[in-house]
Amino acid sequence: MARSVELPAGEPLGFPRCVPCPYRRMGPARICVACASKTLEAIEPGACPVCSQILGTDGTCPNWLCDDPRRRIEHIDAIAYLSGALRDRIHRYKYYGRPGWSLIFGRLLVGWLEAHVADDPPDLIVANPTFIGRGGPATGHIERIIESAAIEDAEERWAFDVENPEPAIIKTGDTEKSAGRTAAAKRGSAATLRRLLEIPNPSVTEGSKILVFDDVCTTGSQLNAVADCLLEEGHAAEVRGLVLARAPWRSR
Repeated sequence: MARSVELPAGEPLGFPRCVPCPYRRMGPARICVACASKTLEAIEPGACPVCSQILGTDGTCPNWLCDDPRRRIEHIDAIAYLSGALRDRIHRYKYYGRPGWSLIFGRLLVGWLEAHVADDPPDLIVANPTFIGRGGPATGHIERIIESAAIEDAEERWAFDVENPEPAIIKTGDTEKSAGRTAAAKRGSAATLRRLLEIPNPSVTEGSKILVFDDVCTTGSQLNAVADCLLEEGHAAEVRGLVLARAPWRSR
């Protein structure tokens, strides 16, 4: 059942002034998406249909993944490019302990889903899983966004992976951070990641169209590894990706 709320007077404060904005906990998520779209760097209409990367001057995608015949992920969408205030806020959330941004990112996730896949919804939305070691946080940073999105999904339209006793896919060990590494190094990290992924209960994913959510995509190697696990061990029917931000490759 949809929430009945009285919206505050005036316009939203604008991204990234989200924390003090009264709309961040009021009304439908599309309010935040419309507001953020005024300042976020939108994905180019002619971007790569597989990975959302900016195409080269010759009209081809520079990302190795898109032409790889072994690619497992169907395609990777992005809410915006990784630049400006969005890049700064993702880094604050991920590396500098600003957990409140999970609520805002969760609203952006729900709003994007409503705007782009309402006619073809996934059967399950999962996080690119985080390994939680001894003494680590109770919830990974991507999982926390998924949980926030589930709370913002007042009409319960979207099948976020929060209801099951354990996640649909888990990461059983730690991997090196891939940020700032070369494409070859990222592929190596993705191969390590694939060996650490497990499906606790294949009946949850079998035959399903699954959307894997992550914060940032540079090459898509990690998302492709997650897709391979979901398809091979989880027997999913299809796996797509969605990220908050797509790192643009501008120097070609």
